[in-house]
Amino acid sequence: MRYLFSIVVAGLLFCTGCSDKSGLFTPDLMEEKALTLTKRGEIYNSLEIKAALIATYLNPLLKRYRDADRAHFLISLHIDNDFTDPKKAGLNNPDYTLTLNGAAPLAIKPLKEDDPLMKIAPVKTLWAHHYLVTFPKHEDKALKMVLKSVRYGSSLLTFRAE
Repeated sequence: MRYLFSIVVAGLLFCTGCSDKSGLFTPDLMEEKALTLTKRGEIYNSLEIKAALIATYLNPLLKRYRDADRAHFLISLHIDNDFTDPKKAGLNNPDYTLTLNGAAPLAIKPLKEDDPLMKIAPVKTLWAHHYLVTFPKHEDKALKMVLKSVRYGSSLLTFRAE
């Protein structure tokens, strides 16, 4: 009986082992493209991560964000020992600033986990704050995003403008 069971299992593995991608394992093309437009940066202090920033450039990704005058980003930010007060946590933390080519954000919209925009986020972190951040767009081909801490230094992410 064991011999027959082993042959059946081996036969099933042989027939299904190298099949085409389908069903649950089909890659999401939007998520793949979002991953190519995503950068990650950290701010360290003594080999300890004090802040982690994940930014996805939305202008080339979604039609509704293709704006010649503004640059739109999906931002996930985790700050170690952040404030518990939402008015001072995440991008509202007075010890941290976020700029793009030296300019402050025009708008910061907090996002909830169930927001439709979060579905395209290639990297999801449950402990981070998520935002839709809009910056003025510059003529430069390189978009340089800087997360700066008053105490621990800064992190630079560079994106290529469309």
